[in-house]
Order: sequence, then C-alpha cells, then structure tokens
Amino acid sequence: MSQIDPVLGGATSQLVSVALDAAMARHAAIAANIANADTPKYQPLMARFDQLVEELQGRVTDRAQDAEVMRAAQSMQESLQSRPLVADPSAPQVELDMQMAELAKNTLQYQALLTAQGKLMGLAEMVISEGKT
Repeated sequence: MSQIDPVLGGATSQLVSVALDAAMARHAAIAANIANADTPKYQPLMARFDQLVEELQGRVTDRAQDAEVMRAAQSMQESLQSRPLVADPSAPQVELDMQMAELAKNTLQYQALLTAQGKLMGLAEMVISEGKT
C-alpha cells in the first residue's frame, strides 16, 4: 500500500461515497413518501442500510480495521444498487411535517458530505502536485 492510497481510495473516501449514496436513497424515499402522502394504504419507504452506515462510522477511526471497513462499504454499495428502499415497518402512515423535517435534515447532511468529499479531493490534488501551488 502506497502512502497516497489512504488519500485517494482509503476507507474514509469510500465511506464518504457510501454515505452520499445513502443520502441519495434516503432523499428518494422521502420524495416518494411526500408524493404518496394522500394515497390510501401507502406504506412509507425508508433507505434500508442507514443502520449499517451508522455502525461503520464508529469503526473508521481505527486504522487497523480499514480493510474490513472497505469490504463492508463495498457490500453496502452493492446492496444500494440492488434494492435501496424498503417499507418502513415503524411508520404506519406518512406524516408530512416529519417528512419535510427529514428532507431538510437529509439535505444538510448531503451538503456536508459533498464538502467532505471536496476536501478529500483537495488533499489528493495537493499530493499529486507535490504541494506546489
């Protein structure tokens, strides 16, 4: 493993990518829930791997677990592509005000993740240019 690998393709970079994918799936679920709020017998949707992302967040600080974290992140991305949304068993109906609050929260999280990804790319650019400006 080269010294540049953690910057360009390490566990942190992969987790940010997975978290962005999760935020997109969450956004799609919220949009579907809002669009179907008045549909009789509609079962609200949720992104199915939010809990897995939270579990991985605690492990990212332990560099010894990078390989395991990267494998889990790859598995999560594959899961997202196959079936990103499921019915939310804890929500019997769509509560429009709660969905709007979740939409605002998700938008802020997505913006923060984009900022983090931009900073990672800035580090990569600096490494590639050897610190020259």
